[in-house]
Amino acid sequence: MLLILYPASKGTAQITNVDELSPGQLVRFGKNAARKGDVYTAIFFYEKYYSIRNNNMKVNYALAELHRTARNYEKARDLYHKVYKKAGRKYTMAQFYYAQMLKSTGNYDDAISEFTRFRRSIKGDKEEKLYSRIIKSEIEGCDSAKSIIMNPVNVTIESLNSSINGPHIELSPVPVNDTLFLYSSLRVDSLVYFTDENADTAIPVRQYYMAVKKEHDWQGGILMPEPINLSGVETCNGVLSRDGMRFYFTRCARNWQGNVICGIYVSHFKDGIWQKPVPLPPSVNDPNYTATQPALGRTAKSDREIIYFVSNRPEGRGGLDIWYTVWDDKRNIYSKVRNIGSKVNTIGDEMTPFYDLPARTLYFSSTGHPGIGGLDIFRAFGERNKWTRLKGVGYPLNTSYDDLYFTVSRSGEDGFLASNRPNGNSINNETCCDDIYYYRWNEFIRITVTATIYPFEKDRFGRKKDLTNFDFMNPAENIKPLKDAIVTLYMLDKETNEYEFMERYTTGEDGVFYFNLQPDQDYQFKMEGFQYFDSEMYMSTIGFTFSDTIEMPPVWVNVMTDKPIVLENIYYEFNSAELNERSRNVLDTTLLVLLKEAPEFIVEIGAHTDSIGETDYNRQLSQQRADNVVSYLISKGISAEKLVAKGYGEESPVAPNTLPDGSDNPAGREKNRRTEFRIIGTIGQQEEDEIFEMY
Repeated sequence: MLLILYPASKGTAQITNVDELSPGQLVRFGKNAARKGDVYTAIFFYEKYYSIRNNNMKVNYALAELHRTARNYEKARDLYHKVYKKAGRKYTMAQFYYAQMLKSTGNYDDAISEFTRFRRSIKGDKEEKLYSRIIKSEIEGCDSAKSIIMNPVNVTIESLNSSINGPHIELSPVPVNDTLFLYSSLRVDSLVYFTDENADTAIPVRQYYMAVKKEHDWQGGILMPEPINLSGVETCNGVLSRDGMRFYFTRCARNWQGNVICGIYVSHFKDGIWQKPVPLPPSVNDPNYTATQPALGRTAKSDREIIYFVSNRPEGRGGLDIWYTVWDDKRNIYSKVRNIGSKVNTIGDEMTPFYDLPARTLYFSSTGHPGIGGLDIFRAFGERNKWTRLKGVGYPLNTSYDDLYFTVSRSGEDGFLASNRPNGNSINNETCCDDIYYYRWNEFIRITVTATIYPFEKDRFGRKKDLTNFDFMNPAENIKPLKDAIVTLYMLDKETNEYEFMERYTTGEDGVFYFNLQPDQDYQFKMEGFQYFDSEMYMSTIGFTFSDTIEMPPVWVNVMTDKPIVLENIYYEFNSAELNERSRNVLDTTLLVLLKEAPEFIVEIGAHTDSIGETDYNRQLSQQRADNVVSYLISKGISAEKLVAKGYGEESPVAPNTLPDGSDNPAGREKNRRTEFRIIGTIGQQEEDEIFEMY
């Protein structure tokens, strides 16, 4: 959460003689603490006042607001109810928050009644439209809550021990591997109240810690060193890149107006140490708004890093929204920041995103989607601003309390979340502070598919030869598996009925690929790259009820080389770039056929000369010849965007122009006077992002 606590440490001045303060002084101290954001000091003074005078509705409403901020739902509920019953017309929102507190304490039927009454009470008000949308979502959540709770998901959840969960908020668990995770925490043991007497006392801040798994238990409290942590600087909300080489995290401070503003930093792991973190550019870290809680994905086509983050910047859907930018690592520049869209973002708050890359799934917490109380965890499939299959993760991962910071391990079988559900280690009230919990799916189904890829025998244009009597199941010893082949996995999105990118795998010397699949899904496999023909495969995991490894039979693909292929019998008149009739016939029966059979190819036409003549003249002549081939293909209906003309002149001979004794070599020069083509890409292969300089 974004709540900041002000705890005690050695040397802080304690408040004395509180009983001697007048009611007016207690209120003044409470107001001053609330203005500074010191929630618990404000509660301390207002509670003292309330014990003396409990009929001041202004103070009671302020105290209810503070308890709601501190997430003491029962106290906030009772105070809102008291204000609403006695001074409802003056404090209209007391009824709305009373209904929310009923929901947060699991009183769903009563909450529905109060939300309904509140909606009637604001009929005709200028805020009616806004709150009608909010109330609709709240009531939908209450209606579904009982069913969700009665049909729990099959998961085990464990609170981590006191070496990790202290009296205050623990947040942002970052899985590293099976035996290590990082988290942010405020490592102090008691609470102190700040007034003008001790205003100069250094306020402890959150820092990043490590937790290590020893046998079956996690042991935490290991402080991460600088430069990730800095003394006196609030450090939290991190995420580690999948290769472990970049750590994105948040640093926060108060601006001149007293508002907490956070910015995202990144540190690179180099030479065995984490380097000095640098802030993301102002396009992300707008100095006027918060940027926090980074999560990392990858673009499907260009495989660039997507940084999702949370911000309250303008043009959002509500309070806190999730946004994204794409990082081009080669040029170290970031794309324009964009909102991830109304499928995820609502008029409420969306926060703590985590992107499960193998499943292409975004997890996040929200107050705006219908949930069973407070912040609920949701998931959505997709990337950037295209999302489908939005759904809550189910009870007991979600409760009527705040549930957030959901993460998934690399295996997908377990992970962490944070929650302020009761029975934690909170210092003030039992639901004040988030603790970190470990979860594990009890019946996790792991389906692995694997196969070996082999190349078909091919002709010089990459087309299949006669495969009659070919033994597909038992490759001959002289046929080597396909190395460095990129296999791409797609999953059928049942909402859109389209196959969506999941991940890619590059084969090694053995030509083998592996993918982990989800149950009850339909999949498509494709060979990625311009050199492959007819390479689609399909598989379904519908009906799988147990973990299994599926070994597919050998996969055969027809391979087109990306090396130049000579177009034989392409002739020109002497010292001319004009194609003759015979050359046009050759193009009609070779390259033109290929381009029509494979309309996605981008082809370079390369023309070459021998060494007779001036170098510049030869280059110019070869360029004209390549241009003429391209023009002819365009006249036959081939799109210009698929053709590139390149004149090489004499610079790339394939045979000697002269013999070893220096005499002319007519046979060699004839080989050098050639026209070639080579596949250089496919239409739509490159993904363009709108980008600008980092600094």
